[in-house]
Amino acid sequence: MKENSKPWSLLISVYTTQYIGIAFMISAAFAILRQSGIALDKLALINLIALPMLGKVLYAPFIDSFRLFFQGQYRSWLIVAQLCMTILLFICGLLDIQQHFSAILILFIVYTLFMSMQDVAIDGLACKIFKATERQFANSIQYSSNLMGNIIGGGLLLILYPWLHWKGALWILAGMTALTNIQLFFYKEPDDAWVNPHKGISGQFKSLAQQIKLFIQQHKVWFALLFVYPIGFTAVFGILNPLLVDAKWSLADIGFATKVFGSIVGIFSAFLATFLINKLHRKAALISLTLLQSVALLLFIPLTLGYTDKPLVYLAIFGYFLANPGLMAALSTLIMDRASTMPAKATFFSLQLSLIVFMGFSYSAIGLAFAQHIGYTAVVLITFMCALCVAGLTWKLLPTTYQ
Repeated sequence: MKENSKPWSLLISVYTTQYIGIAFMISAAFAILRQSGIALDKLALINLIALPMLGKVLYAPFIDSFRLFFQGQYRSWLIVAQLCMTILLFICGLLDIQQHFSAILILFIVYTLFMSMQDVAIDGLACKIFKATERQFANSIQYSSNLMGNIIGGGLLLILYPWLHWKGALWILAGMTALTNIQLFFYKEPDDAWVNPHKGISGQFKSLAQQIKLFIQQHKVWFALLFVYPIGFTAVFGILNPLLVDAKWSLADIGFATKVFGSIVGIFSAFLATFLINKLHRKAALISLTLLQSVALLLFIPLTLGYTDKPLVYLAIFGYFLANPGLMAALSTLIMDRASTMPAKATFFSLQLSLIVFMGFSYSAIGLAFAQHIGYTAVVLITFMCALCVAGLTWKLLPTTYQ
């Protein structure tokens, strides 16, 4: 591959395989393990596999600072991470899920650790190789590919599971992950005059802390926006599953609606961000998608009032996924703009995105807690007003440089 060519097919492959495994573990494995007779208290332990995903900002300095024995700063980490992910999926397929549940759980946690490293490395590579005019398309590719992985791992493999069984499903995941290794083998990362951005091992974390402090001070308004942004799209979707369970929807119907149908709509939405950024530029596109997301929240009100017929539920899911992946792609484009100016690109991309992820989990939990006391409808209305406020704050506070 020519050094000045952009590895779009590699980007699609990496971001897709990034989510097929985790989607299978979190979504499909719950149903499969329950059918296998695993007790609910054991089943709850599967949530532990998400823990390594919360530590991306801790892995990022090592990925920025140390080059492994393969060519390319980020390519070297990608090769090792993808190879380990492939091996772990293959080993899990060899084990019996009922007899070796604890061992499989540990292997899943280790798998998520390498998947998180892979995520940091591909984000760092994207920050490095894509120009400002290409970043919106790169982030659209990221979120649409993640959703494709969600469809395959969380939807299609569950549908095919009666024929594939545990070993077949895991080995298909391993095979798809291995295909990305082949693409990485033929890819040559542009080699700049690389220096350790953290100035050696002994002063690594001291240097990093100083850089982070200066970076946050420089972009303090942006970090304030990132802190509040997830409130407009996490709290409401977090109540959808329990709301549908309360309405006596089957788990299969819930899974298809949210994982397959929603993800298909989301793939198109991710590219909506590229279209809007090209037409309206970054700031206006972000505000437009935020307003679209806030209007989509109103589609959940009939559901909270007990009208949970399939057309209304699918309309609400359509509206949510029409806006959300595009909104995330637009946010990630602005995150990439800032990270690309730093020597430790993966670290500063992960620093910003981790704040969105952490606050998203927090607002989702708060939304569920509030729903218990004030009802689903009140949570939707409060979130709608918060989303409008976030759009207003973005218009007022985001620098005009990003218009």
